[in-house]
Amino acid sequence: MHSRTYLLGSLLFALACTGCTGAGTASTAQMITCSTDPGTGVVTKCETGSGSGGANECHDLDEDGDGEPHDVADDNGSDGSDGSDHHGSGDHLVAPDNGGSDDGSGSATDSDHDGIPDSEDCDLHPGEDDNPNSELPYDIRPALGATTQPIRDAFAEQSGVQPASIDAVTMDGGTWRLAELQAGTAFLVSEDDCTHAGNRDIGRDRVIVTWRDTASAATQVDHLDIRYCNN
Repeated sequence: MHSRTYLLGSLLFALACTGCTGAGTASTAQMITCSTDPGTGVVTKCETGSGSGGANECHDLDEDGDGEPHDVADDNGSDGSDGSDHHGSGDHLVAPDNGGSDDGSGSATDSDHDGIPDSEDCDLHPGEDDNPNSELPYDIRPALGATTQPIRDAFAEQSGVQPASIDAVTMDGGTWRLAELQAGTAFLVSEDDCTHAGNRDIGRDRVIVTWRDTASAATQVDHLDIRYCNN
C-alpha cells in the first residue's frame, strides 16, 4: 500500500545524503525493511529499500545509518549498549508523508511521528525503540577472558532484577553457545567466541528470549545481541 511512497522516500534520502558516508558504509536516513518472526514479531534481518509489502515485515527510517531499526545518538555505525536516547539528540527525521494521520484521526496512526504508520513501524516491535515492554538491553558485551551468563548478565545490567523463569532461548540462524544459553550455564569467553561467524556478524549473535516475571505472569519476548569481545 505504501511501497511507492517508501521507495520514493528512500531515493530522495539517498540523493540528499550522497557523499555523507564513505564507501561500504550505510547511509543515514535510508528506508529499511526488516523481516520479523511470525510468532513473536521480533525483528530478525533488515535490508535497504521498501521491501515486497508482504507479511512479516516492517519498515524504519534508519537515522544512524547502521542498517538496523534501533537508533542511538552516538552510534556511528554500531549500536549502543545503554539503550538510551534511541532517536538521537538532534532533529527527529521523518519519512515523506504517507497520507495517514499521526493523531489517530486519519487512515493510519503514527504515534512516534516518523512518517511510518504504526502498523508497519519496526520501532513498535519487541525490543525496538518505541516498544515500552523491553526489559533486556539491546546488547551485552562479554569481554575476552570473562566468565559470563550473557542473558542473566543482560537482565542484571538493564533492571537489576532477574525474571522468575526464562522459558525459551532461540537463535535466528546458527547454534553458537546455544546449549549454554538455554541452560543458563556460565562459560569463559574465549578467542573462538570473538572470531566465530555469528548470525549477525563476526563474534556477534542475536538470540530471542522468552521469559516470565512471575510464575503466573504472561510471557514476554525480546531479542538480545551478544557481542563477544565488543564486536
